[in-house]
Amino acid sequence: MTNEKIDGNSILNSLNDDLSDCGSFIIFEGKVRADKVEDSFVEKIIYEAYTEMAEREMSKIEKEAIEKFGVKKVIIKHRVGEVKVKETAFLVVVLSAHRQEGFSAIQYIIDEVKSRVPIWKKEVLSNEKIRWREND
Repeated sequence: MTNEKIDGNSILNSLNDDLSDCGSFIIFEGKVRADKVEDSFVEKIIYEAYTEMAEREMSKIEKEAIEKFGVKKVIIKHRVGEVKVKETAFLVVVLSAHRQEGFSAIQYIIDEVKSRVPIWKKEVLSNEKIRWREND
């Protein structure tokens, strides 16, 4: 969990592991959309989390994906706090020897984070209304 902006490129550039056996680098970036809500639009989302539990659960999901799909490395980042339209709220990186296990792992990770990690989102609309949303 982070309050800072997520920069996928800097995360990839920071990888120091020997990744010569990885032919597949799959990146998912979930960004805040300006969804239309009745006569208004989403301007930003405020993410709240039970941080300790969320970080523990994301760590479990990383380990599960590595074991289940045989991928080499998994990185999961999720923002908390205020995230504006077009900013990255959720990032998943999977490194693997081949694309098939990487794609399977990344889908698994996204689904598990959405269903298991205690993160809540409050949309702030252009008409100044606020609404809580399920983690879809």
